[in-house]
Amino acid sequence: MESQVIQAAGAVLWRRLSDDLVQVALIHRPRYDDWSFPKGKVEAGESEIGCAFREVLEETGYETVFGPELCKIEYLVGETTKTVRYWSAQAIGDAKGVMDPEEVDQLIWVTISDAYKKLSREGDKEVLKNFEKFGIDTVPLVLLRHGKAIAREEWEGDDGDRPLAQLGQIQSMRMLSKYLPFGITEIHTSDAVRCYETVAPIARSLSLDMIYWTELSEYAYEKDKKAAINVVNDIIESEAHAIVCGHNPVIPGIVAKFIGKKNFKELDHGLMPGEAWILHHRDGEIIAIDWMPAPEA
Repeated sequence: MESQVIQAAGAVLWRRLSDDLVQVALIHRPRYDDWSFPKGKVEAGESEIGCAFREVLEETGYETVFGPELCKIEYLVGETTKTVRYWSAQAIGDAKGVMDPEEVDQLIWVTISDAYKKLSREGDKEVLKNFEKFGIDTVPLVLLRHGKAIAREEWEGDDGDRPLAQLGQIQSMRMLSKYLPFGITEIHTSDAVRCYETVAPIARSLSLDMIYWTELSEYAYEKDKKAAINVVNDIIESEAHAIVCGHNPVIPGIVAKFIGKKNFKELDHGLMPGEAWILHHRDGEIIAIDWMPAPEA
């Protein structure tokens, strides 16, 4: 019988005070008398990134916008394996929440060099090294494949009108928590029904209008690949925190164009319905690519 794995998630919370001064937040946990990054256990039905987003708010009081995933740390708690996934998270404004003093009794802002000296665990220092490697001020672009659609052979109408299946509808309703941490400000979609149905619940929740693109449809992409690439390039140049919902033939082609076919091969798979790649870019350069699984049904 396999031993149970404890799943947890957290983030390196950071802020910029000036062009030269960046600080990260460390919390003191009285239960363990240690200094660490905010993190906590994943609750039932919760995504790991959703857990990290929640835990940072609960343990620091700061609202955040997430950047790249930094790494996954694994260690033993007694005889049980615990895994913790970490993201980069920028603090927005002043702290608004109230910390539970039994969980966190102090929060301090320190420079990165001071954080290395203050952190209690070697694993946290590895997290900080990855934070330094990726850097700050990245902008997220979510390239999302639409949710599970009705099969082509079961649909008699135009393919562009083919809607989501029941599973796809469930996926669409459960996507918000996965993408809320990225501070989404724009939602772009292929004009195919299955694509805009996928992101409609997110758009409603965030009070955003969807922006429709014929250029991102499968039919248009077959005729003119450059047009779809130009759409995404313009979104990157605008530095909007955006979701682009499209199709499996289209999204891999776009990603390969931006990172090079050789690098794209390292991703080693396409996207299943409801999955996404998140491109984190800075000054037009792709800094990191994260994969986001489809919501569980």
